[in-house]
Amino acid sequence: VQLIGFDTITDLALLKINANHLPVIPVNDNYTTNVGDLVLAIGNPLNLGQTITQGIISATGKQKITDSPYNNLLQMDAAINVGNSGGALVNSNGDLVGITSAQFKTRENLNIQGIFFAVPYTLAKEVMGKLIRHGRVVRGYLGFEGTAVDSTGKEVNDSLTPVVGMRITNLDPLGPAWQAGIEEQDIVIKIAGLSVANPQNVLKKIGSTEPGKEIEFELYRNGKIQKIMVTVAELETKL
Repeated sequence: VQLIGFDTITDLALLKINANHLPVIPVNDNYTTNVGDLVLAIGNPLNLGQTITQGIISATGKQKITDSPYNNLLQMDAAINVGNSGGALVNSNGDLVGITSAQFKTRENLNIQGIFFAVPYTLAKEVMGKLIRHGRVVRGYLGFEGTAVDSTGKEVNDSLTPVVGMRITNLDPLGPAWQAGIEEQDIVIKIAGLSVANPQNVLKKIGSTEPGKEIEFELYRNGKIQKIMVTVAELETKL
């Protein structure tokens, strides 16, 4: 077995096995995972041998339980334990839905049950492709943080108020956004032509943009719309 590469953000590794005619799990690129879908988690928890647990998808696009906005997880209630991580998560047709990853835990070690996570198949496939091509996962980086705001410029703290922009609250002083002239309190409307009202699409675009290429920011500053080009850098990851 040869290690091709690994990605610390998604906690995935790619291995090459020098063998022929190996069994392959079915995949369906047209399948969209939805809340309520039945899923089965396959693994070897606590070295007890192959087991299968059943559950449903509780949520998609979960990011708050990780330290990276690029980790877009599935939440489910199919139980996983030590030894399950890296196992297949399949739907009722046997198609690969994701790779089981983690159980939710708190610093207080509260007895929380029924909250488990998996890396979605589409993200795992994207990571695999980059590991095959580069031996590592290259992600774009712009170096800013912001908060969602409504049409009046007030911060949005609920899921009902429409988001129309993002106020820049923090900038990496050595990052691409700061170097290009982006300022704190700027209200960004679009990044690379995508509305910041859908942050997942924006983050995916930034992460998939090759370092060295430019991305356009459309923003409000002092009541006027400005457009600023920012050169994407490479996101550094911790080993």
